[in-house]
Amino acid sequence: MSDELYEGLREIYEDFFSQKNAAEEEKEKITNDNDYQYYERKIEDLDNKIKVVSSLLNIFERQSFTQKYGENNNLISVNKSIINRGLQILDIQERERQRIARDLHDTSLQNLTHIIHKIELSSMFIDDDPVKAKLELVSVNKNLRSVIKEIRNTIFDLRPMTFDDLGLRESFERLADHLKESSDFEVFYNIEEINCNNSLVLMTIFRIIEECTNNAIKHSNGSVVFFELKKIAENTCIIIVADNGKSFDAEKVLSEKQRHFGLNILKERVELLCGTMEIDSKLDKGTVIKIVIPLLEK
Repeated sequence: MSDELYEGLREIYEDFFSQKNAAEEEKEKITNDNDYQYYERKIEDLDNKIKVVSSLLNIFERQSFTQKYGENNNLISVNKSIINRGLQILDIQERERQRIARDLHDTSLQNLTHIIHKIELSSMFIDDDPVKAKLELVSVNKNLRSVIKEIRNTIFDLRPMTFDDLGLRESFERLADHLKESSDFEVFYNIEEINCNNSLVLMTIFRIIEECTNNAIKHSNGSVVFFELKKIAENTCIIIVADNGKSFDAEKVLSEKQRHFGLNILKERVELLCGTMEIDSKLDKGTVIKIVIPLLEK
């Protein structure tokens, strides 16, 4: 089994490397800025994938797995877990990129296309009907401000700038403000100080709470959402997210992967941090999600 896993990883590594070389060749032929940026992003994505798979291959090679350990089932299980976790990370990254691309296409890109049409219309009116042209330009101004706001929200989704500048608590305050502005929900929260030197763990905790609150606002049909983060032991924290909306069958939702993308991404993020998740959803009493996460140090 270990040989099969190793060879499978080698094939994945070589495939990513081949894709990267092909993308670099295509990039050299590009003259359009948008296409050039697309290939730069693709090459960067493939580089990240190559690094993950390469690190997994190094684990096998350092341990001289097959000669030294033979068919030790426990060790095989550990290494399968490492591989699955690495591939899980790649899958989450790819699906997040797809979601962002879809959001940009469905909102900002469509609105910018509409703005271009309005500007063209204004140029047609400018001589014959200056008042109408001015009204169109006022509309263009309003739409541009809306697109700027959408793009800022997308940037915040990629990585909140407050997370780097000010820290975890301020990022959650910014998240709460954003949820209030973009919905009719009342948003309450309690964030305790979490001491952890692993920024990736803290960022993932932020993403977990963000995913939970977004799911509540999109799907619960409620009016209130509450989230909390606090330490329950020296190296462990708990996340609680609750809403007063309708109930749902958590097991059924998690089994329907294509229809409930958000909840499955949430589950995968929790598992990547070796955490546990409990969902309590009752008719007319809303939903409470409890997630326990170990605060892994670097």
